[in-house]
Amino acid sequence: MSFVVAIDGPAGTGKGTVTKILAQKLNLVNIDTGAMYRSVTLECINKNINPNEINKIKEILENIDIKLENVSGTQKVFLNGKDVSEDIRTPEVDNLVAVYSALKVVRDKITPMQRKMGENQDVIMEGRDIRNCCIS
Repeated sequence: MSFVVAIDGPAGTGKGTVTKILAQKLNLVNIDTGAMYRSVTLECINKNINPNEINKIKEILENIDIKLENVSGTQKVFLNGKDVSEDIRTPEVDNLVAVYSALKVVRDKITPMQRKMGENQDVIMEGRDIRNCCIS
């Protein structure tokens, strides 16, 4: 069984900073759950799919591949094999991520992905609603 730490709270409260510090001090894998939602948002933007097109979003989610990897001490985000670490932090994604991440279909896909990441490694996760993501 793995060790999972979840840091929850509203935006702008320092979750990311605390998570990074604890990950380094406790040698935990840092999983930025927000980056996962940002990746879904970016993919929808890239495919010109708006939040009302639930069936098209479902299609994207069936094949989406999101990986969080530590590369030379820096967390990188890969979406379908491409490094999108900077792309997911643009104003366009900032403006839409709350809309896409609020969709049940998106949460139903991302939550199990988060759970799986916490199954076989010691992790720390930050996000606004992840307190129950890794408890089965």
